[in-house]
Amino acid sequence: MRQPSDAKLSPALARVPAWALVLGVALVVRLAYLLSAHGPAFDAPLIDADYYDYLGERLARGEGFDAGPFWQPPLYPVVLGGLYRLGGHSLWWPRLLQAVLGAFTAMLAQGVARRVSGSRAVGVIAGLLVALHGSLVFYDGELLATSLGTFLGTTALWLAVRESRSMGTALLCGVCIGLGALAVAPLLLLVVPLAWALARGRRVHAVLCASVCAAVVSCATLSNHSRSGEWLLISANGGINLWLGNNADVDGAMALRPGAAWEALVNEPVRQGFHTPATQDAYFTRKALAWCGSRPLDCVGNLLWKARLLLLARELPRNEDLYVVRSQSPVLWALTARPGGFALPYALLWPLAAAGCVRVWREWRAREDARAALTVMGAAVVLAAPSILFFVTGRYRAPLAPVLCVLAALGLHALLSRASSRAVPAGVALAVLVVSVWPVSLAVDAVDFEAELHYAVGGRLARLGDDAGAVEAWRHAVLRRPGYLEAGFNLGLALERLGQPEEAARSYESLLRWYPREPLLHSQLARLRGSARDVGP
Repeated sequence: MRQPSDAKLSPALARVPAWALVLGVALVVRLAYLLSAHGPAFDAPLIDADYYDYLGERLARGEGFDAGPFWQPPLYPVVLGGLYRLGGHSLWWPRLLQAVLGAFTAMLAQGVARRVSGSRAVGVIAGLLVALHGSLVFYDGELLATSLGTFLGTTALWLAVRESRSMGTALLCGVCIGLGALAVAPLLLLVVPLAWALARGRRVHAVLCASVCAAVVSCATLSNHSRSGEWLLISANGGINLWLGNNADVDGAMALRPGAAWEALVNEPVRQGFHTPATQDAYFTRKALAWCGSRPLDCVGNLLWKARLLLLARELPRNEDLYVVRSQSPVLWALTARPGGFALPYALLWPLAAAGCVRVWREWRAREDARAALTVMGAAVVLAAPSILFFVTGRYRAPLAPVLCVLAALGLHALLSRASSRAVPAGVALAVLVVSVWPVSLAVDAVDFEAELHYAVGGRLARLGDDAGAVEAWRHAVLRRPGYLEAGFNLGLALERLGQPEEAARSYESLLRWYPREPLLHSQLARLRGSARDVGP
């Protein structure tokens, strides 16, 4: 889908290689974010990030993974373990690596856009959109598999749309898809459009790509079997995530938070007699499929509703809310500005990407050789699919972002061109803009994520043996949300460990006003009062 003309750049910029310009901007932005960021969520990895950090430390000490099959895809903990083993346990090592990976992701997106459009300017625009993508900058600083998976997925796409294809290209593409799936499991879906792209001319390239991808993924499958005697493709968390996004109350399920309600859900298979990770994973999968089978119209409506959520400009939170933590850095604050419903960057990306899709469709109809552009659209579809099939949240749609930036650059070029056929792309872009910024009320909006942030920080500090720091964090959580059972109860336990039983008792008593029949609170108070009588005069 090459264009004979190109947008003019200034003479100074024209002399700079496009890839170098994009790489430099992306790296500077990410380093500026890391150097300026400070706050509880940045200083202490939370929930999944804390678990990854824990596994990385175990692997660095040579202790291996926890017993049983992988709960989450294993590649990212392996990378963390290698970094910690080489440089010691410092959060800077993975963050610096991810800043570099994020910069290369922007550079690769520039290459994909240039290949699809034949335009240097379109390539630079796509690369800069990735470089300045606030959500990607944020996830490049988090101890999550998001940055690694996004880089590997974009690398695979870049390899698949290259003009020069060889057996080596197909092999590397398959490796990247397989490794990407071992970081973020849904990236496995990329094998469909990318193998199709590689099949041009020689179908053996597609077979090689898919075979190598399967071989890489089978390493996790065989490891799961050897460690547990059960067959799990990659990890055991897919079933519960499928159920969270496919049930009679998806809105409420998406708002479930760490605590008693979450533990009750996780332990539901045990109460039904399923005690191994594979059978528990299968239990939730069957439950989700059974609900869809028994209520097909509701299931379809649910999928359409999630597709609408996918198009929202604002980020939907999972473990933490981007709009709570964005104040930790002026860089992040600027790149994720949210005046009303117009939230950057997706309020721009979705409409422009829609216009880009119109352009691709038109040129595919007019040209015989548009395989690269169709590959980008196919990649966008399969990367959007997990959010619709499971549930929508910021970090799960992040791997889609570089592809959206490529389509957005194509859309911007189409809207700025002098062609007489701009009306349709402009109309589609306007309609998508309205959908993306139109307000939607969700159950997760009622969650106090700042209180949850302090609760999660306390959990990490307690795991590291810093009870004094945990007490401070949990006090912040309870101050924001006085009836926060999990935070208040853990606060009481930490105070007990610090030898402050009277303070602990006051924490339990304050919770009784909210939960007068909670047996754990009564038992803790009875034990403390009994101990006080034992040591009394």
